[in-house]
Order: sequence, then C-alpha cells, then structure tokens
Amino acid sequence: MFTDHACDVLIVGAGPTGLTAACELLRRGVRVRLIDAAPAPSVHSKAMLVWPRTIDILEDLGLSDAVSEVAVKLRQMTYFSENRPVTRMRMTEDMAPFCLPQRHTEEILADGLKGLGGTVERGVRLLSLQGVDFSGAIRPDGHVTATLEHPDGTLERFAAPWVIGADGAASTVRTQLGIAYEGATYDNRFLITDARIADNPLESDEIYYHQSRIGVLAIVPQPYGLYRFFTNAPPELEEGTLADMQRLVDLRGPGGLRLVEPDWVTTFRVHRRRAASFQLSRVFIAGDAAHAHSPMGGQGLNTGIQDAQNIAWKLASVIRGEARTRLLEDYTLERAAVADAVVRDTDLQTRAAMWNRTGQIALRDAAMRTLDRTRVLDRYYVPVAAGRRWVYGRSDSAGRELPGHWCGVKSLLRREAKQGASVPRALALALGLAGPEADPSPYTVLLTPAATDRAGDLTRAVTQLLGPWSRQVRVVNAGALGSLSAKRNEQLLHRAHKELHCRRAGFYLVRPDGHIVLHGHAEDLRALHDEVDRMLVPADPAPLDRTDALNRTTPLEEDMPASSQYVPFAHVVGHGPHKVVVLHSLFGGHESFETWWPYLDQASFSYAFMDARGFSKAADVAGTYSTDEIASDVLTLADSLGWERFSLIGHSLGGMPIQQVYLKAPHRVAKLVGLNPVPATGMPIPDEDFPLFADAAHQRDNRRIIIDLTTGHKLTPTFVDAWATRSMEAVGAVPFRGYLDSFRTTDFAARITGADVPALVVVGENDPAVTAEAMNATWMQHYPAGELEVIGNAGHYAMVETPVALATVVERFLAK
Repeated sequence: MFTDHACDVLIVGAGPTGLTAACELLRRGVRVRLIDAAPAPSVHSKAMLVWPRTIDILEDLGLSDAVSEVAVKLRQMTYFSENRPVTRMRMTEDMAPFCLPQRHTEEILADGLKGLGGTVERGVRLLSLQGVDFSGAIRPDGHVTATLEHPDGTLERFAAPWVIGADGAASTVRTQLGIAYEGATYDNRFLITDARIADNPLESDEIYYHQSRIGVLAIVPQPYGLYRFFTNAPPELEEGTLADMQRLVDLRGPGGLRLVEPDWVTTFRVHRRRAASFQLSRVFIAGDAAHAHSPMGGQGLNTGIQDAQNIAWKLASVIRGEARTRLLEDYTLERAAVADAVVRDTDLQTRAAMWNRTGQIALRDAAMRTLDRTRVLDRYYVPVAAGRRWVYGRSDSAGRELPGHWCGVKSLLRREAKQGASVPRALALALGLAGPEADPSPYTVLLTPAATDRAGDLTRAVTQLLGPWSRQVRVVNAGALGSLSAKRNEQLLHRAHKELHCRRAGFYLVRPDGHIVLHGHAEDLRALHDEVDRMLVPADPAPLDRTDALNRTTPLEEDMPASSQYVPFAHVVGHGPHKVVVLHSLFGGHESFETWWPYLDQASFSYAFMDARGFSKAADVAGTYSTDEIASDVLTLADSLGWERFSLIGHSLGGMPIQQVYLKAPHRVAKLVGLNPVPATGMPIPDEDFPLFADAAHQRDNRRIIIDLTTGHKLTPTFVDAWATRSMEAVGAVPFRGYLDSFRTTDFAARITGADVPALVVVGENDPAVTAEAMNATWMQHYPAGELEVIGNAGHYAMVETPVALATVVERFLAK
C-alpha cells in the first residue's frame, strides 16, 4: 500500500540519536515519523558516559532533571600501570561526565518525545529507499519513497520529503545510498560485564583504568550500585561469563573485588570507521550509521546525539522556509570533522592502553606521569572530552574571519569564544540564548555595546539592518535585558566582554545550537548583513504564521537548477576538428594543465579542460563527488559544446570517469587516454597508508608528502610546496574526501573488459604507484586495442614535468 502520513521527516532508528533528532525537530514545529525495526527498546546498558555538551542538549529539551535523578556524576579518573597509580584526572563541576546507561538515556528521551506529541513505531523495518537524487541536488517539492515492512508482514510505500538514518553501524539507509563505510576492526575481542561488587571498597564517583602487560581493565560506577567492567578478552574466549570476567579482574585489577549479581555479560569487537559522507540529497545519516569507534573515552553516544542536534535544527530551518538549503551542506563538513577527531583520539587511547612491551609501557607511564604533573589532561583533554572545545570549520556559509581585528588574532591562541566555537554555556543561559525556556529556532545577534552606549545606537543600527530577517534573527543586547536591573545588566555586559575575550563594542552572530558564526564591530555591519543574507531567506512582506511556514517551499529550492541544467565549467584550448575532453586529478582542477597548453596542436584539436564539481571554477557546485557523477557531467558538457563525438583524456582520478563515460555512451567516444590513471578496478589504499591520504583532505603537509612521493622525490621542494598550496586552493576537504572514497571503492572492471575502443595509457617512469607493471595488470587487460607508453624523467605530473614529450605522445595517438 502507498500511504501519505502528515510528516516532514522520516527518522529510521529510535536509539539515542534518532530520539534526539525527533525531539529537536518536534520542538521546532516539524512533523516527524520515527520508526525502529526492534519490537521493543534494548534492556542493556550499552553506552555509558554522558558528557556536559550532551547534558546541555538534554537540558534544552527540558530533560536534565530526569538525568540527575538517575545518573551518577563522575568526578575523577585514575590510571594505574601494573596496579600503581600514574595519573589522576580531576573533573570540575562543569566538566564532569555522568554515568547514564544507554537504556536510561533512551527512556528519558522517549519520555521527552511523548511530551512533544511524538511516538515510536516499533517493529517497522526499512527495506529500501527509492527516488534518491544521486546527483546530490535538492529539487523543489522533492521526496524519497521508503518501502517499510510492518510486524504483520504488510508492506508500505511512504513518500518522505526528508530522511534521517540513525539506524546503527549496519545502517540500511547508508547502504541504500551506497556511501562507503571505511575503516577497520580491531583484532582483539572485548568482554563487558555489568555487576555489583560484594563489600565494595571503590569510590562511587571515580573511574578506574588498570593497564598491565596482560591487558587493560576499566571499572566504571553505574546507577543503582552496578559497575561496568570492560577488558580485552583472551583470543580463545568467544562467549564470556561472569567467571571469565572475575578471573580477568583478579589478574588485571586491584585485587579483592568479588563480582556478584551480574546484569549483563557480553563479548564484542570494536570498529574504527567513518562514512565517506553524511548526506546525499534529501537523506542524512547520523550516529553509528555515520561513524564507529572504540568505547575508550565514552564518546560514542555523545557524538551521535550531537549529530542529531546539528542536522535537526538545520533541517527545521529549511523546512520552515527560514534558511536556504545551502545550510545543509555544512552538516557533513562539521560533523565528519568531529567524527574523524573522535575516531583518531579513541584509536590512539585504545592502542596505547594495550601496549605490553617493556619499552612501550615505560614510555606510556612516563608520558602519563608528565601529564599528571603538568595537569595537561585536566586543562586540555577533559574540556575536549566534555565537548566544550569543538570548533566547527568554516565553509562558504559558516562565517569568516574579518581582517584587522586584534580580537581575531587573539582567537588563534585559544578555542573558546572564537568563530566556530560555542558561546560559553553559563553565559548563554544567563542571556536567555539557551535552556528549556529559550526559543530554539532563531539565530541570535548578541550585542556587547560599550558601557557609554546608553542610547542603544548599536542596537538600533543592527535591528534596522536585519529587518528583512526579523522572523529568523533575534537581537539580544547583553547590557540591556529587560528582566534585569541596571546594575545586573552592567555586570552581565562586563561578564560577556570578559568571557567572549573582546572588550570592544561589537556583535556575535550565533546559530540556534549556540555556535558563533561571525564576530565583528560597528564597522563590520555590512559583513553581518551579507552573512545573514547568505544563510537565511528574507521574510515575505506579509507575516507568515507557523502553519504557512511549514508548508511552503523554500525559496532557494525554487531557484536551484535541476542537475540536467548544470553545465560544467571548461577551459577550451584550440579550434581543431578533433574534440577532446580532459579531466584532472584529485590534486588540482583544469589549471593544473596550463603548462601543457602552449605545446598542443590547436589547429588539429579542440581541448575542453573541465572542472569536476568542487574544483576550481566549480568549487561552489554541490554534488555527490563521485567518479560516476563526473562522467555524467562530461556528457552534459559535450552536449553544451555541440560535440557529438569526442575523445577523452583523464589524469589520475580523471582516468576512472573517462572509462565510465564510455560505458554510458560508447557510440560517442572516439579514443581514451589515461595519464597515470586510476584503473577501472579502482585504487584501494592499504589501511596503514589511508590516514595519510584521508588527512590530505584538509592538511597541506599531507598533500605535499603525497606529491613528493608520486614524483619519485625528483622535484625541487619549491615545486612541491607550490603544487601543494595550489592544490589546497583548488579543492576543499569535502569534495577531496568524496572523490578519494569514490575511486577507492568503485570497481567496474568486469563491465569494461574487452572494450574495443582505442586506448592509450601513459605513465611516468618516476611514479612509484601508477607503474607500467600496474597498468599491464589492469588497463592493458581491459582494452584489447590498448597501448602503453612510459615517459622518461617524469613522475605523476608529466603535463608539468615533461609537457613537450607528453603532448607528442598523446597527439600522435589521437591523430592515428
């Protein structure tokens, strides 16, 4: 059957992430349908720690009192090595986590959901998603069709305008989108036991980490007198028991602990993985569906709940017709960076905890003692774990530093109260920007005027400037809150100047989740106007009530062209009859070929050097950032140029989509030329090398290392530095990572093998990865009419290293 529920967002998965997303959307007036395949909530404790940033979210939902009634506050963590204490971390009141087993977290969120009028449809399983626009476009009046299976076996087809997949590590939503879930699984199996301790000698507010040559053991107090015991299991242990854990606690723990009345015993494996993207068109993933990592540090549940808040307020703003859809593009950018940091940090902690060699243990213990003496962990690690130091990176819609500000220079030295960071929580509560009574929907312009601005000149100027967005932006003057006395207002303004680390009169544009988009002063009001205009939709002349806002189409969506209307940018060289489309590598756009242009035969050939989405002239064009998408765009470009038949040249990354173009339209392709190309088999990167490439998405030094490596260490540091810098300018982190994941996980060799198109592959003799041997094993096996050329004195970038030789080889082949 096909149903039409009154729903704006379908959420798949009713764990903490899905429940949080539903609550955040409902309290902003967005209609939600929440389904879960399980017939009932889990009764097991699972994730345990809830850190302060997550408590903030629960407090804003009006649920913090319920947390306090159940949870145990943990005020210190002690690390032992061979039963000797080496480090003790002390948590202040505002940085301390709570131990709140996941089943209790879900119960609290479920009560909050019920209070908002929401329900969970249990036993309803997602089978498939259809109608997903794999170009990544968000078209007006679009929807995704979900096929759902009910407990009685009935199938339902349901059209949802938006979908959030919060359905765990084995996510059906992620699988339906075809998003890669890269990473690895730890070799070790782990054993968990929740039990009581007879004649318990342990502190009820302290976590104990015991590290030894024979394994690691964590002991965490839980509510109602239970304790969590977590340890790496011996290789032979498949299914653990209480007796197994007792034996391991005796061996690895402090001694004298007798475990009784077990509540849960289980063994499991730990993963470190991250989805290549958290969004495709109208579908998003969050929580374990987007990332998985070691439980060290207790960040998993927290990261998922924070994912949910991030996407929920953005999606609500778009659905209500208040924000432009470009706001949604920041979700992957922001949350993937957090997930990467959590995966990296927990991986380091896990590996270090299980060191068992003498030298490793000595190094770890010395480092831990140093950290204890210097209080580095208390000052820096704990605030990060607490979620107080996350700073979201900037995209085109996420703010920018304004020039010439001393406060901007100072912000480079700290992480608090800078652009991308959140307003300090206590200050946000005092100003009414946060808390259960605060309106969760609007942006805020927080004003910190000079004490002498009695007339409110800055307030009037900002209010007038933001008139078209008065429905979406509130103006709050830190020195003139109507509910406070003059003295209290003066104290609050002084506190705001101090905690925001800027004494000058100014403004802070703050998002609904409390993060600072832009900070400036009176001379920067034009920048404030432009930033708001980029993100938000001006109000209609006639005021809209809440119902109208929910039901009308976002104006930006009306203006967005369909993907078929998008024509890629291309720099055309030559005017000859033989048409050639040229595709670039992962490390640069069309301009990476400009050294080659003077040596091309422009009378015989017409070359169109195209930019893939996310590169150079197409830097602001959204997409799936896949090789198949590049291939589709090539055909659109050829149509726009009037080229019915053409040849294709693809360098490195570009070597894969030129072959996909042939698969899509073989009658239009004359010849293929691969320059150090990624073959049709894709190019998997070993786990040990993957961090170098993955981090190159946002780190120039990594790009420099890879460029130097792929040119055989033959080129000058000046060239390598310049190419790395230019690469960072040509392509940002999100498209870089998207294309990297695409060519790592795509394999269409079986479909292309035997193609009779004339094909040439060219490699540089100094390229250590894309070698003649590698091409003989791939490219030459795929094309019976294939040819192979090796160019001397060149590595991966022959168009720059040996442009004349490359032009000669390529044009000789094309002219045949």
